[in-house]
Amino acid sequence: MSLSANIKRLRLEKNLTQEQLATKLGVSAQAVSKWETSETYPDGALLVPLANELEVSLDELFGNNSVSMADISGRIVKLIHNTDAKERFNVARDIGWQIERGLFNCRMEIEKKYDPNEIKNQKNASYILDDNGFTIVSNGKEPFFAVFPQPEDGYGHFLNDKEDLQKIFATLSHTDTMKALIYLYHKNENFVFESAVLQRDCDIPSNKIESVLADLLLLKVMWKQKLTINGEERTLYYSRPSHKLLALFIMAREIGYKGAYSFQSHFRNTPFIKE
Repeated sequence: MSLSANIKRLRLEKNLTQEQLATKLGVSAQAVSKWETSETYPDGALLVPLANELEVSLDELFGNNSVSMADISGRIVKLIHNTDAKERFNVARDIGWQIERGLFNCRMEIEKKYDPNEIKNQKNASYILDDNGFTIVSNGKEPFFAVFPQPEDGYGHFLNDKEDLQKIFATLSHTDTMKALIYLYHKNENFVFESAVLQRDCDIPSNKIESVLADLLLLKVMWKQKLTINGEERTLYYSRPSHKLLALFIMAREIGYKGAYSFQSHFRNTPFIKE
């Protein structure tokens, strides 16, 4: 599509009249009209302001569909760098959602136009699954985007540590350990306490406190240090709530997800674990 046709199309998509676009750029409406009929072309100094007003890149303005990874990488870094610190994680999450849309678009054509409110209004989960890997997307209260490219030898490498995995999941099945976990997640990192405090505040039976402490150390949500105070040996614990464990809890909710899916693409034919 020509530059003139792109200017007209993008202007109409923005619901701008020729007069409105001209005012924003400091030119006459007649100039915009001539751009759109190819009678004249915008001055070189106006190309960047024109692209900015139409909210597109110069490549899109000129109809250049070639995209390089280096170009996209640089633009993402600049976008996040120029975003207010409070909004950077939201922008990163939005980028993840656009990746999901792009992967789904490879399966079936969907609307490519960017809607800044889509991520705010999108409440349904999504997944894409094929022989090249899979994605898991949550769009609920704790939205996340995760992508798992297919390893050459499949996903079975985690079986090398299956005993450690079993221990981790076993600790999470203990009621008193979960109470203690929730307690520590309410505390700042390096909150210092003794076992008696944990036992009292979490109402843990005296015959269970040692096993709970062992569970918490295994999960690496705290560490301990032995000190001698006034000639008496004391054991102090320092909380270290793990974001990894929190991510596990959030993702675990997706296992029982029964809601609708915004995108759902399932084309996998090979087993997850290779022989």
